[in-house]
Amino acid sequence: MKFTIKSLLGAAAVSAAALIIPAGSALAQATPVKSIDELISRVGRDSREANAEAQRRVQEFTQKRGQQQALLNTAKAELRRLRGQESANNNALDANKAAVLQLDEDLRVAQGSFGELFGAARQAAGELKSVVDASFISGQYPGRSDVLDQVANSSKLPEVYELENIYQTILQEAKAQGEVVTYSNVISQVNDGNPIEITRVGPFTSWLAKDARFLSVDSGELAVLPRQPAGRLRGLAKNVSGGDPAKVTKGPVDPTRGVLLGLVTRTPTLMERYHAGGNIGYAVSIMAAIGVAIGVWRLFALFMTSVAVRAQMRRSTPGKGNPLGRIMAAYESAKDKDIETIELKLDDAILKESGKLDFGLSLVKVLAAVSPLMGLLGTVIGMIQTFQAITLFGAGDPQLMADGISFALVTTVLGLLSAIPLLLLHSFTSSASRSIQQVLEEQAAGMVAANAEARSGTKS
Repeated sequence: MKFTIKSLLGAAAVSAAALIIPAGSALAQATPVKSIDELISRVGRDSREANAEAQRRVQEFTQKRGQQQALLNTAKAELRRLRGQESANNNALDANKAAVLQLDEDLRVAQGSFGELFGAARQAAGELKSVVDASFISGQYPGRSDVLDQVANSSKLPEVYELENIYQTILQEAKAQGEVVTYSNVISQVNDGNPIEITRVGPFTSWLAKDARFLSVDSGELAVLPRQPAGRLRGLAKNVSGGDPAKVTKGPVDPTRGVLLGLVTRTPTLMERYHAGGNIGYAVSIMAAIGVAIGVWRLFALFMTSVAVRAQMRRSTPGKGNPLGRIMAAYESAKDKDIETIELKLDDAILKESGKLDFGLSLVKVLAAVSPLMGLLGTVIGMIQTFQAITLFGAGDPQLMADGISFALVTTVLGLLSAIPLLLLHSFTSSASRSIQQVLEEQAAGMVAANAEARSGTKS
């Protein structure tokens, strides 16, 4: 029983220590106690220390309570002051707005009829600026639309020099429209940023005088077109740049002031059109390439065979390197037999040679027939894509339907372009094959007739 009471006391002391002693205290890390009495003594001492610390913190908080209340009162006073200032600022803002409205009204009254005049001037400056920015003349006179932009966007009365700039720019534009000049200017990403000579034909067209690369204009800035027109136009442009100013020279002029030349960059090239056919276009091209290769090969082989057959016709000794020579060899092996046997032997030899002569022609014919069908398949798929675009987005924007229509038309064109040469090759190769077979049949019939004639002469 004594041992049990001590055990219970020890467990209670340990529990009390766990509740009272902080987890990170130095006492918790001390050397383990050796007896229950020592443990109880240590727990009591730590408990007193913890109570003292708690009392100290309570006193500290109580002392700072007054300071915290003072800070809170100061913050509330500052808030009231700022709210009062906000109200004063709002009143001042309303008063300023009313003053601005009154000043605007006074200005409108003071301007009188001049207000409408200056409004017309601002409108004219804005319209003229759009014309000047799209004119190639601005490449020769950069920055001439800056004053026009100021007048168009100004809310105050324009100055006299600003009004004079409007009609001066109009006169400059009218005068420069009849000029064909070559001048120097800087174009970004051209000639390493150094000045380069530029030829200008009025407000319509400009190009580099050195290599006749045409330019575009945007907001008065010149740039080289990423894709140039045909070489004939560039040749005419070079004639203008290097021609005699006193003589009349034929040269390119874009009456749309660069719009038509700008469309050149959007016009797809031949390869871009070809790739628009997609996988079906590639399949048609592969079939066409295979058919043309086989057709050309067979046409060349039949031509060489025809030459060899005609050469064999001039020789009496049969050769194994041509069909007629092999047929003559078959006749030599059976010429002593009866006529029917000789005819059968020659027919068999001709049939063997016909298969060799017609080799590959059926494949060319099949490819010639399948190519337009593949193109028709691409047409149907392209139209399906077009109708899907119409269903999803409507028919208001033609560009949404352009991909499907382009796919349909390109595959159709590829199918026809593949079928036409394949049909021609098949026709030529078939004609050459039939011509050689006809020669073989004629020569075989001649052999049989000569043999029969020789035999009837011998009998008589």
